[in-house]
Amino acid sequence: MNTPENRPQWVCSLIDQFVSGSTSFFVLHGNVDDAVGSLVDNNYRLESLTDFLGLRLFNQYDLVLHYDVGRGLRIHPGNDNVRESRMKELLGNMWPGYTHLPQEPTPMLRLLDKLVARLLSDAQDGISRKAAFLFDYADLICPAEGREPEHLATFLNWARNPKIKRADIIFILMTDSLTRLDPILVQSGFTTEIQVPMPGAEQRELMVKYGFPEWSDRADRLAVLSAGLSLMNLDSLLRLAGGSDQTGSAAGDPGGIPARKRMIGLSGGGAQSPKEEKTSQDTWAMLTRTKKQLIEAQSPGLLEFVEPKFNLDLVAGHTSAKQRLANDAQLIKAGQLDAAPMGYLLCGPVGVGKTFMALCYAGSVGIPCVTLKNFRSKYVGETEANLEKILRVLRELGPVAVIIDEADAAVGNRGQDGDAGTSSRVFAQLAAQMGDTRYRGKTIWFLLTCRPDLLPVDLKRQGRCEEHIPLFYPETREDRVDMFLAMGKKLGLDLTRDHVPETEPDKELSGADIESLLTRVRRESLAQKRTIDRTLIEDTLKVFRSPRSPEHELQVLAAIMECSDLRYLPPKLREQAEKPETWDEMTLRFYELSARFSRF
Repeated sequence: MNTPENRPQWVCSLIDQFVSGSTSFFVLHGNVDDAVGSLVDNNYRLESLTDFLGLRLFNQYDLVLHYDVGRGLRIHPGNDNVRESRMKELLGNMWPGYTHLPQEPTPMLRLLDKLVARLLSDAQDGISRKAAFLFDYADLICPAEGREPEHLATFLNWARNPKIKRADIIFILMTDSLTRLDPILVQSGFTTEIQVPMPGAEQRELMVKYGFPEWSDRADRLAVLSAGLSLMNLDSLLRLAGGSDQTGSAAGDPGGIPARKRMIGLSGGGAQSPKEEKTSQDTWAMLTRTKKQLIEAQSPGLLEFVEPKFNLDLVAGHTSAKQRLANDAQLIKAGQLDAAPMGYLLCGPVGVGKTFMALCYAGSVGIPCVTLKNFRSKYVGETEANLEKILRVLRELGPVAVIIDEADAAVGNRGQDGDAGTSSRVFAQLAAQMGDTRYRGKTIWFLLTCRPDLLPVDLKRQGRCEEHIPLFYPETREDRVDMFLAMGKKLGLDLTRDHVPETEPDKELSGADIESLLTRVRRESLAQKRTIDRTLIEDTLKVFRSPRSPEHELQVLAAIMECSDLRYLPPKLREQAEKPETWDEMTLRFYELSARFSRF
């Protein structure tokens, strides 16, 4: 194999295993839709995975055939007319009367089986030829759903044939997710699965430095900024930001600075004027926005970037929880990642502000925040493939806060059945990623739920979601005033402490209730043409009703049971939790309510 310089690690792994003779049948999965960058003789090339394999790794092979369902079986000579003629001649000799290559999978595999048999026969006669067979969209040839027995048997026969292992014949199947491929093939023991990861910082920096040399003095910063992007999207990002490719001298600029670099304010080489500095800041902001859009496009409908607008200073109440999160945020900002939790479980009754707390934490750290959208699908293997795609992006995106709302419904369970094992596989994927300590302080998980008791224990254990923080409605007059002021600030209302009326002691108001109440106050102010004052808020509060679910008491008790530090509990609840007799009473009540609602 003729390999390029600075090749990715997965390429080295493929080469080592093939050259050693341990296998000749590979399944490449993961980031296979991305381009592969390679540096050859100081020239940077960005090519599709298929072109990279055919032109870089197998450019000395006698025969390279590429197949995908859309375009059929084709010779892959790499834009070399002489090599193409030789391959056609070789194919004609091995298959007399050949006029065209088939497009349908079944005749294609039958033909290739004959070609493989001929290659092995010639090798026994001392005629050794090197051949590579590349299959794009392998999950369409040998799918997990709707098994194709003949296709599966053909692949397995090639994979376990010892004669093929000793010959210069290699098979490479490509799919974005192993879950879409027939599990018998993947688990056969005769195939070698190699994950193609998202490009790391080194690969991104290499691309910027040699693919866009006019930006080489900012390659390290761009490599960090572009974390989570595929190489194709990074290429699009830089071209979109750059505009013209003309150099400054060609455009009449005596300085000779490339026009693209001048445009985005990355010229460097000395102090910038205030105008140039403003241009540079605007450019980095534009690059950041575009990056978020591209990452969302990489995972369509699966991930959503959320721009944190607030930090923990805006959180009212929850003093101990807020202090813990603020301390952890400082640790991460200081680079002390080993002291940060792998994740948090935020629990409590509906409307208590779990999502807002997680967003404010991300704002305090100054890191991006993503929410997992509905990645579940009705098609076999699609749910697991969607989650795998999400995790690939998150591994390279860090540091990032990942919010999973309604986590008890989203993450699945090890023992859950009734969905062909999808939930258990989703659980296994998430558990493996959340427990990978290499990403401590880089991928910070937030599981949000009002029923933490329904979450799998394995996800809540130490080493995954380590800190369990319960949140409750404000209990004291002071907490309620703070919540009113915080929600007023969020809604853009100029409130003071004098605006906040007294509330009935037994009237519970969540943060969401107070936000809704103040929204109504604003509406009444506009409708009645009245100034927002204490009287208007009192009048609105008198008629305001917040529906309470029958499960409300269960949600509160579940949060208390889940608490990992008694200091998170309000004084009244902490006093009850510290007494064995009242703790036992709460526990019994929790199990009673849990059993009651589990029947519905």
